[in-house]
Amino acid sequence: MSDDFQQAYLKEIGVQTPISSFVAEEKEAAPVSTPTEVSTYAAPTIEAASEVAEPAVQALQAEVDVPPAQTVPTDGLAGLKIKAEACKACELVESRNQLVFGDGHKNAGIVFIGEAPNRDEDLAGKTFVGSSGELFQRMLASIGLKRDDVYLMHGVKCRPQHNRAPKPSEFAACESFLSAQLDRIQPKMICLLGKVVAQSMLKTEASLSELRAGRFTYRGIPVLVIDHPSYLLRAQQNKSRAWQDLCRLQSFFSTLH
Repeated sequence: MSDDFQQAYLKEIGVQTPISSFVAEEKEAAPVSTPTEVSTYAAPTIEAASEVAEPAVQALQAEVDVPPAQTVPTDGLAGLKIKAEACKACELVESRNQLVFGDGHKNAGIVFIGEAPNRDEDLAGKTFVGSSGELFQRMLASIGLKRDDVYLMHGVKCRPQHNRAPKPSEFAACESFLSAQLDRIQPKMICLLGKVVAQSMLKTEASLSELRAGRFTYRGIPVLVIDHPSYLLRAQQNKSRAWQDLCRLQSFFSTLH
């Protein structure tokens, strides 16, 4: 990542001081306040369904001596995505264009989680695209990261119509998939983007200010909360606040290595 690209975001938010790279250098780590633990519960994991070939297919394979077609493994993220695409646990499956499952590094140290796909993501089938995605990539670059270094997903995998906030029942319908993704990635920390997903996952009614100031856990994984990039596009005056959050994220993550 070039220095010019990293400085573009800093200039945009009014920060002129050069930044260090994301990799922790040989220096004393910034003081870390005592985490505020939030009680969470373990969502049920998704059991892989057994695959049994139909008798007619078995007979045909035996007759012409053709090996079975290669199947996608059901125990990884690719297999989990196939199960999520077939999910009909809530009404959002009827109105979506595409499932937005998640993408990025499969063994990422940090997982960023938004609330639900917007229109651009629903059309592309990919997280954090469009104007909010461009801003998010500049935010990552400002602390020395690329999107391929992290894993990106949403608490709800299908777009709610008119970009409304997801309902609690929709979060509940997707939570087993979210938990299964985290089980497979095993990140060192989670960063929740915005109040809606933070309140839903942490089972709290705390304000965004309280959420940003605290440290929490989800299924035993440390959690920080920062502003969602789409909010920052609407509230340009808070981009400097976002820089403070990113520095806090960088400092905290360096203590988890």
